Amino acid sequence: MRSVVRVLVAIVCLLLLVGGGWLAVALAQAAHLQRQVVRLEEEVRRQEELRKTMAERLGRTRRLGTLRVLQQHRADDPKASPLSATSAGELADDEIVTTVEFVELDDRGRQVGSRRAQVPGRVVFLDAWTVRFPQDRVAEDDPMRGRTVALLRRIYSDRMPPAQGVPIDTPGAIPDGYAASDGARFEQALWKRFWRLATDPQAAESMGVRVAQGEAVYKPTAPGHCFDVELENSGGLTLRPSR
Repeated sequence: MRSVVRVLVAIVCLLLLVGGGWLAVALAQAAHLQRQVVRLEEEVRRQEELRKTMAERLGRTRRLGTLRVLQQHRADDPKASPLSATSAGELADDEIVTTVEFVELDDRGRQVGSRRAQVPGRVVFLDAWTVRFPQDRVAEDDPMRGRTVALLRRIYSDRMPPAQGVPIDTPGAIPDGYAASDGARFEQALWKRFWRLATDPQAAESMGVRVAQGEAVYKPTAPGHCFDVELENSGGLTLRPSR
């Protein structure tokens, strides 16, 4: 009888030992799985934050300046009083001369220069050279290639040849408001080689350029109109009515 009891006790102890070991293994596995879940959740959050940051960088827009319509007057009588928006709207485009002012801004929104232009007609053009970089460079906020760059060149209208437009910046020079930094020197190199970058794929690739091209934006205007000249990080030049 005692031997039977000893056997039963041994069996119970063995079962408790096995059960305890299994429980310990199960608890360790559960803790390991929990840590994996936490790491996965952290990675998902990190990737989501990274996607949001990249999307924000790609969609970022910079205001380069403001284009204001100062006045319009009759082309056949430049000494007459400026036209109101209503009276200007009653005239044909070739009967109007438009005076605009472009105010250039730096990255902090401070005025760094201004140009006035008087052009025939009411449809005003603003053109620029633009250089765009691969979107992954923009998304990663590359210090040199993390945004589209532009050199504003001239103001003209649909009633005149572009070559006769009023210059804004000197091609090949650093635009007003740029400091003597590595970024400014890099941009100057882009403008000096602009047409080669625009037409030679190997030259563009050597400087990490996705596309270099001339762009023009334009709007019909009336007295009192004001437009923000903006540049999209992953896009091009825009002319948006000021709010």
